[in-house]
Amino acid sequence: MRKWSNMLCVVSAAAIAMMLVGCGGSSKNTAVTPAASNAPPTAAATAAVTPAPSVAAAPGAATFKVLAGKAKGAMDIEMFMPAETRIRQGDTIEWTAQGFEGHSITFGTSQQIKDVFAEYLKPDPDNPAQKIFNPAASLHSATGDTFAGDGTYTNSGFIGVPAEATYKLTFTRPGLYEYLCLVHPFTMLGTVSVGASDAKVDAPEAVAARGQADLARYIAAEERKLEEASAEQRSSPSVGESSVHRVAVGLTTPYGQIATYVKPVLDIKAGDTVIFASDDRDFHNVVFKGSKDLPPGVGLKPDPAGRGGFILALSNDSAVGVDPPPGGFDDKTFLSSGSMGVTQSRLTWTLRFDKPGAYIYNCTIHVLAGMAGVINVR
Repeated sequence: MRKWSNMLCVVSAAAIAMMLVGCGGSSKNTAVTPAASNAPPTAAATAAVTPAPSVAAAPGAATFKVLAGKAKGAMDIEMFMPAETRIRQGDTIEWTAQGFEGHSITFGTSQQIKDVFAEYLKPDPDNPAQKIFNPAASLHSATGDTFAGDGTYTNSGFIGVPAEATYKLTFTRPGLYEYLCLVHPFTMLGTVSVGASDAKVDAPEAVAARGQADLARYIAAEERKLEEASAEQRSSPSVGESSVHRVAVGLTTPYGQIATYVKPVLDIKAGDTVIFASDDRDFHNVVFKGSKDLPPGVGLKPDPAGRGGFILALSNDSAVGVDPPPGGFDDKTFLSSGSMGVTQSRLTWTLRFDKPGAYIYNCTIHVLAGMAGVINVR
């Protein structure tokens, strides 16, 4: 397999921003009522996991387990855990994927990966006005459960959302093989080093324990990030008696993301302004459903050929912005930022709230993460 040292340089920013879409799991999303505040980290949640000692694997074929992403509350860990796995010819790796955006386990040459990204979004055959993800990325490659190491494109398809899922490959040829997640290619990069059938490698239990230790460390880092962001001053005086309040739309970390608004609950005065600011990598929106039903964010359809993975469609109802009407708005008015991100329609969205009420809003892309907020205007 050829190296990927230049592969990510040719992936367009637009494709990457779109890749980081989350999955609502259903085309009928329900509004989520926000919690009173961002939950603080707990000691139990951040307790370190000590990896098992490096004991050699017993002779004979074995199955090694690797985590392919994991979500906890609003925190989405977008890493392979562990990222490097040493096995023997004839051994199997079982990846367990779970997260509110889904993941893939994908082996391919640099050119094969570039070809997938070149047409990452395509018109939906059932509704050409909206987009679906390239089936070469989102669906199983139908190459079976054996990896021959001969350059054949091998892909799990998008799995792990809305429920945990596994993907297995048995490796039949020694070599060093790189793989990635097509949904999170900047953080989810891994290698499989395959030795001879009698090579000395760590036992599957030790490999799994390293993965759990990685997960605990990454969760703790994201909890600290959320705690720090929640403590930041986000309101300041404006003209006259009014104030400006800033709400972060998602948080990016080196290990994934936190799909939350910071801070999700605001108490403001009529005449105050709120600026919603997207993070610099992930893909979100801000939707005030008002008196309407919350629009769908994404739709999932199983592969009609039954290979695995799913067809993922992006709904225009959530992607297109709906700004306030000329006459102003209240908490019964439907408003939408549309897609927010570095290559989307906007990075920030500014609203002035002139009428009292409780304005509940959601990210329709990250319903599974409970991404919601409320602005109480007095």
